[in-house]
Order: sequence, then structure tokens, then C-alpha cells
Amino acid sequence: MKAILCIVIVLLFVQPIFAINSNAGTSAFNFLKIPIGPRGSAMANAFQGLSDDELAPFWNPAGLPQVKNKKLEITYLNYFVGFNGGAASFVLPLSEKSTMAIFSKFVGVGDIPKTDIAPDDPDDYIELGTYGTYDVLLGLSYGEILSEILNWGINIKFISETIDEYSSQAIAVDICILHQTPNPKLKIGIVAKNFGKQLTKFDSEQEKLPLFFAVGFAYHMNNGVLTFDLNKPLENDFYGAFGFETNIRDNLILRVGYRSNARDWNVGSKIDFLSGISAGFGFGWKEYHFDYAINSFGELGFIHQLSVGYNF
Repeated sequence: MKAILCIVIVLLFVQPIFAINSNAGTSAFNFLKIPIGPRGSAMANAFQGLSDDELAPFWNPAGLPQVKNKKLEITYLNYFVGFNGGAASFVLPLSEKSTMAIFSKFVGVGDIPKTDIAPDDPDDYIELGTYGTYDVLLGLSYGEILSEILNWGINIKFISETIDEYSSQAIAVDICILHQTPNPKLKIGIVAKNFGKQLTKFDSEQEKLPLFFAVGFAYHMNNGVLTFDLNKPLENDFYGAFGFETNIRDNLILRVGYRSNARDWNVGSKIDFLSGISAGFGFGWKEYHFDYAINSFGELGFIHQLSVGYNF
């Protein structure tokens, strides 16, 4: 066990320093980059050091032991240009120190126009009907308390992607830790995601999965929590994300966040200043809780997420 943790830590601190290579942006299964969970998304996805709810498998499975009861959460995702999706996670505590979860994720869109170059005019095109693209993830998650200051967690994921008549499958692993610092208010999460292999190809070429590394901090205050994540997708630059959650009245919780790579979406529009901003809220009713998040990408549009959770 200690050997595994040492390997993870070495990978986390060595892999990100490599320069972006010529393969940047060429990985398959890019829907894995889409964050799921309105609570974390409302906090600009700065959730790796917190991960204390039933959607922990999508952020940091080492946080699963913080969930003490059986819980189910279902999420709806309204993405860009007609893409929609969702997720589900069922958490089952096994003992005082270990917890498992079964989780899934889906993103897709249909009725995309299919075109080709007109045979008699290379400057024109002809319509060939429509097609769809669909991505599915099924996963098993496990988190365990190793000591008073350290949790570890792992996800095993089966992934399938379909584009028109082409499809590909892959298997991937996430390995993560959550550390309780000497300051009882501060936790640190370290994640390494999407180590895996393409099992079946779209064509003759083997494609890579989108590796992702992050270090997250969660600082608990009297009436809320402040989070900060430093992220490094292997194909892109470092970026930071800040989040804040506070309970303002009874069960009503407000959340806000900001991502530092907002400039990537600026196009000179009057609403560029909204890029990278996120917000949301949550509230409970009996055994249920509801969460909503909105993430702004400036002129590109908004992403909405809504979830319903149930405590058994």
C-alpha cells in the first residue's frame, strides 16, 4: 500500500512538469474532462480537497469515507450546442474506515447534420442525413482511511465512446489521496486521473486518454469552506480554481467560484468578464437534497447542472 502511494506522489509531481508536446489535444474520450456535480461545479470545480459527498468518485474517491450513510445522487447536465448528459452515484459504507460507490456518467447529442463535398462543385456540399455522438462511463470506486491523517481512494472505469458508426472502448484508473494536515481546518487532496488504455480503436491508430493531475486545498471556516485547486491537464497549461460555500439560512447553501484560465474563452465580447465565473445553491428537504450550478464560458455560453440526492 505504501508503495502505491509513493508511486502516485512521484507521478503527480513529475508528470506535470513536462512541456506540452505535439500530441496536445489529440486524446480520445474527452468527455472525461467535463466535471460532473453541481456542488463542485458551482465552486469552479475546486473540489479535490473537499470531496465529502456522494459524488466524490467524480472528484477524489479518497473522500468517500467522509460519507457515513448510504446515499444516492442523480445529476442532469445541460452542456454546449445541444449536448446533454447526466450522472448517478450510489455510495455504500462498508465499515467505519472504508466506503465504496458505483457511479456512471453519460454525455451525448443526436441529429448532427452529416455533410460531404459536392461531387460537381468542391466549394459546395451535400447533406447525407444526421448522426449522433454518445459517451458512457461506468465505474467502481473505493475509499479507505489509512490513518488519522491520510485516506486513499481508487476508481476503476470502463469507458465507451460512439461517433456515428464508429466506436471505441477503454479502461482507466484514478488513484487519489486526501491528507488531514496538522491544522484541523485544512485538508489537501491529490489526484491522478485517467491512467488507462484504449481497448478497441476507432480506426487503426491507438489513442491516448486525457491524463489529469491536481492538488486541492479545503479550508473549513465557522460557516463555510474555502477551496483552491491547482490543476494540470497533461495536454494543457496549469490553471487554478477558487471556490467558496456558505450556509446562509437553515438548509440554504450558496456557492461561488472562479477559474483562472477564463482568458481561454475570451473573444472580445462584452460579456468576456463573465468567463470563468460559477455560482449555485443547495437546500435540503426531509431525506432529499437539491443542488444547482451554472458555469459561465463568456460568449460560448453557460453550462447548467441540477442534482437530486437521497439519504437512506
